[in-house]
Amino acid sequence: MMDVGKLVRHYLSERKAMQIATVHDARPWICTVYYVADENQNIYWLSWPSRRHSQEIIKNPNIAVAIVVKTDQPVIGMQIEGRAEIVEDITVIENIMELYIAQHGQGQDFVDNYKAGSAQHRMYRLTPKSIVLLDEVHFKETGRTIWEPNA
Repeated sequence: MMDVGKLVRHYLSERKAMQIATVHDARPWICTVYYVADENQNIYWLSWPSRRHSQEIIKNPNIAVAIVVKTDQPVIGMQIEGRAEIVEDITVIENIMELYIAQHGQGQDFVDNYKAGSAQHRMYRLTPKSIVLLDEVHFKETGRTIWEPNA
């Protein structure tokens, strides 16, 4: 039996960018951000609070993201739905920024700027409720599987 959680963790760790879908007043919006995931498949990114997607998360924290893992045939990707929030806990921010810097090679000044109140970005976290793994490599018959990380 395929360990879907292990596969999801692997795919999350090897990719760097995702698309975030938000909606407000029946108007959808999508944007691309760099991300990093923790050991519990929570997904973090940095963004300006003034950006449209950040404003919409405040009004409606239910969002979806898409992560392309493999674009040629057979296709692999993930669609994830869950709740987003701004991260305020400095311990979490420090720990996640270590992962972020290791994965992206940038953000070294974020924690100091955040503590000083001069950071332009905020850290956001998506707690996944459901992950649809489109994986024609490992799920040849159906092409996909659904996984709930906290079920």
